[in-house]
Amino acid sequence: MPDNLQPEWLKTLVKAPLTSRLRRKESLKRFNTWRIGGVAECLIDVVNIADLSFLLPFISKHRIPWFILGKGSNLLIPDTSWPGIILHLSGEFKSWKPLENTSLTHKINHISAGAALADVTFAQRCANQGWTGMEFLIGIPGTIGGAVAMNAGAHGRVTAESLLQVDWMDMEGNLHTSSRNELVFRYRFSELNGNFGKIITSAVFQLQQTDQESVEKKLLECQQFRMEKQPYNQPSCGSVFKNPPGDFAARLIEDSGLKAKKCGNAQISPIHANFIVNLGGASSADILTLIETIRETVFSKYSIYLEPEVQILQSSEYN
Repeated sequence: MPDNLQPEWLKTLVKAPLTSRLRRKESLKRFNTWRIGGVAECLIDVVNIADLSFLLPFISKHRIPWFILGKGSNLLIPDTSWPGIILHLSGEFKSWKPLENTSLTHKINHISAGAALADVTFAQRCANQGWTGMEFLIGIPGTIGGAVAMNAGAHGRVTAESLLQVDWMDMEGNLHTSSRNELVFRYRFSELNGNFGKIITSAVFQLQQTDQESVEKKLLECQQFRMEKQPYNQPSCGSVFKNPPGDFAARLIEDSGLKAKKCGNAQISPIHANFIVNLGGASSADILTLIETIRETVFSKYSIYLEPEVQILQSSEYN
């Protein structure tokens, strides 16, 4: 769209006194772990609370299609152009801060982490202190905000187990703090989601103090599992489907004869059947075709309808 035909909301936004960087016509391929996607009309690297509290009401007022992302894992971005705003959290949202320990035994530690802090960074920093409970995050290529929002988990643990409280912002730009007990968490679900108008800004976790050597050993085990059992060196979104009750999506897909199946430049991984990898130049249509093939084939054979874990980029209610 030529500059003289740019949306009216964009003409207003470029004049706003933001600290955050605003980019026009930005490719989204490097903002997600599948390395797939079209061009966004506007992408903003949101670096602080003040800018976020301006942008969310602005989006609401002008009814702009929008989406918020961190590292873009667990996300499929269509190859078509995105007509609205992508909010990419950065800056102060990458914070990590141990909080004062008031426990007499000093065996419990509270850590505040920004929504944009990488899961891997969080896990490594906690391990360096000998704090256990969140080692599994080392194998999840997302951010703390995403981990809380989807209640990410691995190796028998989930994010909500160690969660103490969450700071989040509503679409009017107001900050809220909710304790773990005030929130609903289920398998790969929480009510704290941009689609519900609740944007996580930071979270506080409660971890147990132990010796650094044992935490680092767990961390290494989680890393080795990922390297041996998952296609860690190829672009993917992580697990594509949720595990159905009492079973594993990967087993159902593999036993349906779909492992290593290709569509264009996308492939159901020969290493782990619940991963779809980009072999280089894959399109979102390639990925979607494989997703639908898996769902239809598994349902036909087992009468089990696999539910996607991956989120497909869609705007909020503002269309």
